[in-house]
Amino acid sequence: MTEKKKPKAIILDQNDDIREHAESVLIKGGWDVICEQVSKDALETLGQAEKSPFALFICNYKLPKMDGDDILRKVKTVSPLTQRMLLVPADKLETLISAIHKANINACITSPFKDQDLIFQAKNCFKQFMRAKKQQHFKMDILHKNRQMLQNAQNLKKKDEKYSQIIKKKKQTVLKLKSEKRELENKSNGEVSLENMMEQKEIQPSQEVFQNEFIAACKTIKGFFDKLTSSYDSKAVKLDFSAILNQEQDKAQNSDSGLSETIKKIITAALTLTKDKTSSESTDLSTGETSDEPFEISFSENQVKAYLKKNNTFTSDAPQATLADILELLKENHISYGIVENITIESWIETSFIDKILIATGEEPVQGCQGEIKYNFKTEYTNPGKINEDGSIDFKDRGDIPFVNKGDVLAVKTPVKEGKPGIDVTGNPIKVDEFIDPIFTAGPGTQISEDELTIHAALDGQPNLDAMGTITVNPELSIPGDVDFETGNIDFKGNIVVKGMVKEGFTIKGVNLTAKEIEGAFIELSGDLNISAGITDSKISTQGNIYAKFINHSKIVSFGNLEISKEIIDSDIILSGSCQNRSGRIIASKIAAKMGIEAGKIGTLSAKPARLNIGVDKHIDMLTEKIQESLTTSVSRADLLKDEIKTLEDEDQELYKQVSKKAHIQDRAQLDIKELKNSGMAHNAMEIKKLEKQAKQAELELNKIFEGQDKIAEDIDRLKEQFSLAEEKNKSFMLEKKALTEFSKKERPKPVITIAQTIAQDTMIKGPNSTLILKENASCCKIQELTVDQDGVKFYEMTVSDP
Repeated sequence: MTEKKKPKAIILDQNDDIREHAESVLIKGGWDVICEQVSKDALETLGQAEKSPFALFICNYKLPKMDGDDILRKVKTVSPLTQRMLLVPADKLETLISAIHKANINACITSPFKDQDLIFQAKNCFKQFMRAKKQQHFKMDILHKNRQMLQNAQNLKKKDEKYSQIIKKKKQTVLKLKSEKRELENKSNGEVSLENMMEQKEIQPSQEVFQNEFIAACKTIKGFFDKLTSSYDSKAVKLDFSAILNQEQDKAQNSDSGLSETIKKIITAALTLTKDKTSSESTDLSTGETSDEPFEISFSENQVKAYLKKNNTFTSDAPQATLADILELLKENHISYGIVENITIESWIETSFIDKILIATGEEPVQGCQGEIKYNFKTEYTNPGKINEDGSIDFKDRGDIPFVNKGDVLAVKTPVKEGKPGIDVTGNPIKVDEFIDPIFTAGPGTQISEDELTIHAALDGQPNLDAMGTITVNPELSIPGDVDFETGNIDFKGNIVVKGMVKEGFTIKGVNLTAKEIEGAFIELSGDLNISAGITDSKISTQGNIYAKFINHSKIVSFGNLEISKEIIDSDIILSGSCQNRSGRIIASKIAAKMGIEAGKIGTLSAKPARLNIGVDKHIDMLTEKIQESLTTSVSRADLLKDEIKTLEDEDQELYKQVSKKAHIQDRAQLDIKELKNSGMAHNAMEIKKLEKQAKQAELELNKIFEGQDKIAEDIDRLKEQFSLAEEKNKSFMLEKKALTEFSKKERPKPVITIAQTIAQDTMIKGPNSTLILKENASCCKIQELTVDQDGVKFYEMTVSDP
């Protein structure tokens, strides 16, 4: 846990002795102190700390260019919360009185002063500062809430005005429709006759006029049928209305009945001629199939768009659809989002030449993209050295080793771009792929940019990317001999080269370690381990790869691969990578390797059987379980702190209620005292005394409550700091867990063992889903877990086959 943040103070004094003495006293009292000799510099320092203001400003009463009270008056303007203390000589008390009136100082101390007096005054000033800060936060909170309430009121007012306008328009529409309805009703009630129509059109009754008007009406009817048949890709109807009229003239005898009969025959003839051509009226032209429904709804592939198509032409026998019909159809098809306005639908219904419209539009989803990291150095460095004929490794001959200079760009991150879900016309969300932001951490020897997208080298050295995604640049520490009592344990944030051996009981922590031999030591590395001879009776934990000649009676845990040229004897090894011992032997050992095992020989007749676990990352599982336990404990701790903070805040609210109550009693008593004194009656003296006692008691109780609130405020601040630390720890655990998950997903497990020579009977091989214990020796073979599918049911089987 980090220590509590210290209160800050500025001391302005040109007297070195007074200034330095006051500084040392305050520092011992737990203050963070800045000293200035020039008033301008002190005021600039004060102004620059706006986000984290100073709690106290101490100033001498007399300075070369400006009096202390004038400076303190400016301090109040620059930083109103900062408490102001004036340092005055004992013989200059009139200066103190002037300062109180002029600068409204908060404290004063005479010089020479006693240390405990300065500490006491500073402590009181700090309490006042915290109280003023709390009041300021309270006022800001009230102001913020008032603004929110005002904004809400304005929004409600705007909505009210908007809805009032809508209601007004609706009322106007209703009135208009009612008026149209009355007009239609009046027309329908009137008698419809040829005489009325002629009267309305002011037509004189004569044979010639009748004939001209009738032919004009026939042309209108013909135009209607021509348009009807053309919409179905048919030939126009050929009607000679004049000929028909001449044939019927003798029978009509200029009478209304005759003329009506003629009109009837013309319409009958037109319908007869167009009967065959309009039979396709109910046919769906796009599919060739007949549709009984007047409308057809279709959707785009992702249902972001919906279309409405007319299948029939509405005639007197089939009444025209209404807006209500369309809305009911949309409801039946569950279309509820992005529907066009009602006026658009109504206009489309009345438009005969538009067959299809976009009736509803949702929101298209916006796909994101995966975050990426581009590394400007080799992240996979697998050239530890040259293997000699005796199986040892010459680490002097390592080929090209990555090296960077200070300021080089090591890696650049392209952050993940979050997608935006869409909404289809039925109101259902359209999901988009979720992408994981890759781990991008700057370790020792590096610097990360302000936007946290670029990592630079902070020094010259060897770059390294560990299994957890942390980038480091490592200098090198060289030990000319052994790691023993002369060197002690080594903890170095860089590469370590040991010319000799690491002896029993000693610990080395670092990045990469190169040594001749390890015997009985504890090694913890974030990089690779390179041993030219072997490892005996040791505990090794690395995030990189391990190279050695042999391993004997040791425990190994690694994120990387293990490469051994000779033997592995009686050791316990857990790897997230592979175990490669192509020409050597594995005897009486437990090995768990996610990426499989390669060996020359496994087991002997006299030794206990080897136990091999392949295709399972026991290492990551073990670490994840450990982190989860720590995370659970930390989350429980954070929850407890949250509950404690809530309890204290409730107590503070209760105290606030008591403050209001006591303040009311005090104010009431003061008013009563004032009224009694103004009355001037002698017998009121006892009552006044009683009220004064009551007001005094209320004041004492108020002070006690204020002290309680100060104590609660301090406790809340302390608990909030602890809660913040707990949250940071939880975040760290989550990131670590996320890094382990990402690392585990980088490569698919390989449940495979390859044996170049022989593997002894009784060796146990365990995969992710199956287990095999060899009943007899096998030679030059491959053992792997396979999936067998029988009648749709999957079975897992460990098989032995040729390599």
